[in-house]
This record gives sequence, structure tokens and C-alpha cells, in this order.
Amino acid sequence: MIEFRQLRQFVVVAEELNFGRAAEKLHMSQPPLSVAIRNLELQVGTLLIDRSRHHVRLTPAGKVFLKDAQRLLTQAHAATERARRAAQGAEGSLSLSFVPSAALDLLPDIFKRFQRDYPTVHLQVTAETTTRQVEALRRAEVDLALVVGPLQDVPDLAFVDLQAQGFVIAVPRSHALAKQRSVKIKALAAESFIAFPAAEGAGFVAALLSACKAAGFSPRVVQEASQMQAVLTLVAGGLGIALVPASMRMLAMKDVTFLDVAETRAPPTYQLAFAYSRTNDNPVIHSFLSVASKVVSHARST
Repeated sequence: MIEFRQLRQFVVVAEELNFGRAAEKLHMSQPPLSVAIRNLELQVGTLLIDRSRHHVRLTPAGKVFLKDAQRLLTQAHAATERARRAAQGAEGSLSLSFVPSAALDLLPDIFKRFQRDYPTVHLQVTAETTTRQVEALRRAEVDLALVVGPLQDVPDLAFVDLQAQGFVIAVPRSHALAKQRSVKIKALAAESFIAFPAAEGAGFVAALLSACKAAGFSPRVVQEASQMQAVLTLVAGGLGIALVPASMRMLAMKDVTFLDVAETRAPPTYQLAFAYSRTNDNPVIHSFLSVASKVVSHARST
């Protein structure tokens, strides 16, 4: 079996066409190099280098062998570098799931920065509710998920907080409140609410209920929808109002008006966090988390 060390020695001799210079370049003495080339020729079964007292040149077989040896050494070097990059999280792939509302705000900038910093990493993305994301993490169907926290009874998952997100109030355009720019949550006590089901996102619903409780009431839920766009569709249809992520304001719906929450002391928020299985050793996870942290920090400072 020919070793890469032998290929490297042959290539240097073939490029230098001088055993003395080749030996110096390989940091070895000339006699062992000559022996190594003779042993290589014995393994190949033919003369590769025609050498005499006056010249050193490649035989026709040597010229063919040189091209293949150079290609193999290049491939070996590339394989080594790719393995090192993969171990550093700079090579490979990442499957990522996210709550759909994050796609309207945070994720585009994170994706742009990640593609710039890690152009050879392949991203595979899906959008799901938090509950389904947890299931996908446990089945190892995704590496990383951007979820709404906090989550209970998930010791098998690790979490990294990303950013607290605010709410806006979505009302039908024909609603009496639609002419106002901001409304206090306590003014919504008598309203019919379109809500997100707790079974699909307990953290988001808990934040919503906490905001209403702090305003002195429990929301009267008349309809539920498991996607925020569906919630807004029901609002547009006049079935009720909804507290939705502030990022949903970016969805222009002609029959929906978005109002700011007028609370001044402690505006209600919910927490976005990245989650991944503690047993997942994909190093790209931490590369992506590092990029996300930088993007959010930059956004806060500007």
C-alpha cells in the first residue's frame, strides 16, 4: 500500500528534478530519499524517474503517476481541512426550525450574517409551532429550534435565550379601537379574543394570560388558531381581537389594524430562545448561536 508520505516525496522530486534540492525541501538527507523513490518504483512496478549522473527526468509512466499523485495529495489536504472546519462548526449542515413569527423580524438578518461567515454550511429550515419543534428535536429531525419559552419538563434540551419580543393588538379595521394608535390592555377586558392554543405554544399563551391578568381580567376566548396568520385572518373576519407578536405588524392585511400596547411600566413580552438536544454534538449549532448573538447585540446597539 502506497503511503501519502511516499507520494509527497515523489512529487517534490518530480517538481525539482534534483534529489539534493528535493531532500532539502523535505527536510531529510539525500540517500534516504533516493531509497524511498526506489522503493516506490518497486511498489508501482515500473521506473518513474530516469536518473543518471547528468540528469533527472520523469519517464512517461512517471509523468502519468505525477498527475495522479498531485490530485491525491490535493484531495487529502482538502479532506483534512474540511474535517478541521467541520470540527470547528465551519463546515457541514444544520437543520433549523423556527416559530413563523420570527421569520418576519430576527431570522433574515441572522441568515444573511451566517451565510456570509459560513458560506459552505448547508442550512435546512422549517417553520413550526413550539410544541412540534420540541417533538422534532427529540426525534433528532432538527438540530436547532427557535422556540417560545419558557418550556417545562424538558431536561433533555438546552436553551439559549435570544430576545424578548413585544406584543401588538390586532383588531378588525371596522372596530371602534381601530382609530387609536395605542391602547392599554385593560381596555380589552370586554372584548372577544382570538387566541393561540396552549397545546401548541404554552410559553406564548402564558405571557398573554399574564398580561391580561396584570390588567385585571381573564380574556374571553371565542376562537383558537394554531398559526398566527390564521389568527389574523379570523381578526380580519371580525370574529374578535388578538394579542400577537409585534413582528406580525409586517404582514399588511387590509382588514386588520395593529395597535401599540400602551403599558408604560412593564410592557408585556414573551421570550424567544434557541433549543437543542443535549446529546447533539453537531458543532454547527454553536456556530449558528454565536452568529445569532452577534446579530441581536448589534441590533440592540443601533
